[in-house]
Amino acid sequence: MPQPLSPDVDSWTLQEGISMTVLQNPLRTRVIITGQGKKFYVPPHWHAAHDENHVVIKGRVIVTQDGVRRVVGPEDGVCLTRRGVVHSLESFPGEELILEETASEPEDGSLLDSSRSFRISYLMFSRMLSSPLGVMQVFYYGDSYPKLPTEFRWLKRGLIVVVGGWIAPFFGYQLPDKRLRLDPSRFPRDKKD
Repeated sequence: MPQPLSPDVDSWTLQEGISMTVLQNPLRTRVIITGQGKKFYVPPHWHAAHDENHVVIKGRVIVTQDGVRRVVGPEDGVCLTRRGVVHSLESFPGEELILEETASEPEDGSLLDSSRSFRISYLMFSRMLSSPLGVMQVFYYGDSYPKLPTEFRWLKRGLIVVVGGWIAPFFGYQLPDKRLRLDPSRFPRDKKD
């Protein structure tokens, strides 16, 4: 069971055999999969406002980008996923994997706060185990959109706003920390609440 989220935590366990740590200089997040327990899987999704860079430090991971699957290892260097590209990540059962991620906004190349980005991922991971409404709320706050059968992205965004932004809070779902609001188009960095 995931550890409770705290705004000051730099490392946490997602589930048996999977942990995340926020690293500095440069700001990035490291996911460590021991190969024990369930495999690591991030379902198909896309981002409207940022690119992601993945680097495999040890082991190998299956990266799927717009339906194209490939195995990525340390020798492949940076695996770039541009904003708007539907992507997913999957570890191999029983294999150790160390994966690092950074997120950047393509307009100016500046790094997003990986701490917030991965606390959002942590929330998604922990809430996926408990409630679809919780997952939709995490998508709403985190510049993430699930892959759905329709190709109309405006419909996907609308679904996230209605379910994650309105319905989930109506049923009592709340982010534990306002600093987890990541989507710059919905929650500008200079906005104070």
